Amino acid sequence: MMGMTRVALLQLELKDSPDEAMEHAVKLLQHVGAANSEIVCLPEQWYPKHLASIEELKPIQDVAREHNMVVIAGAFLEYVDEDLDHDNNNDDDGNVSSSNSSSNSNNARRVYISAPVIGADGSIVGRQFKLHPFGRELSMAKPGKGIRIFEYNGVRFGIGICHDVVFPEVARLAARNGADILFFPSKIVNEGIEPWHIYVKARALENRTPVVAPNLCSKEYGGMSIIVDLVRNESLEIVLPYAVVASAGEHVLISDVDVELSRRVR
Repeated sequence: MMGMTRVALLQLELKDSPDEAMEHAVKLLQHVGAANSEIVCLPEQWYPKHLASIEELKPIQDVAREHNMVVIAGAFLEYVDEDLDHDNNNDDDGNVSSSNSSSNSNNARRVYISAPVIGADGSIVGRQFKLHPFGRELSMAKPGKGIRIFEYNGVRFGIGICHDVVFPEVARLAARNGADILFFPSKIVNEGIEPWHIYVKARALENRTPVVAPNLCSKEYGGMSIIVDLVRNESLEIVLPYAVVASAGEHVLISDVDVELSRRVR
């Protein structure tokens, strides 16, 4: 029996300096790693620059390896090689090359909003590209194609990025392909928090799947990151969402989600 899976999210303040942002993220990752978290997710665009090379994530890879945990490293504007683009769109095994050589010309590279997945051994095991860029992102990044399914310790998970949560087909495709948990690294402004929470809870209920959705926090971005698990009322034979929500300011949320229950009631 699968039992519970310990998931975590980081609700990070938006920093001006990439070095400061990375140092701070690593400190909080150490905290959730010490709490035996198995899969942890960071928000969209917490790192205040394009990801020019995957090597910039090495400090996070080191923490993942140290604590034997999977890290969904948030989502970034990333220059991606064409061959990696092809692999991501057509390979569903959750394992792709981590090559991101700076020797490739800009003509052979494209910009995506990319969620790199770091395995418990510290390696880059794959990426999920944002399927639905929003607003000014449309002029900056190419839409991804398809949902990848990743696996850790028998638990399968899929990733949507921020605006992807608006489209029920994204979560449904991940669930139909076997995802036990859905992660949505996000960057939601204050005015969007209420509808965002509705979308997240709806995706959990529609698919009978726990959802983990971290947000940035700043004057503009509203925090209130959310983890939604499912509970079953046996007497009424209904499934209800159970949400844990962060308040304003920086937070980590850690929750044990019941993957076995979601499999039974799906």
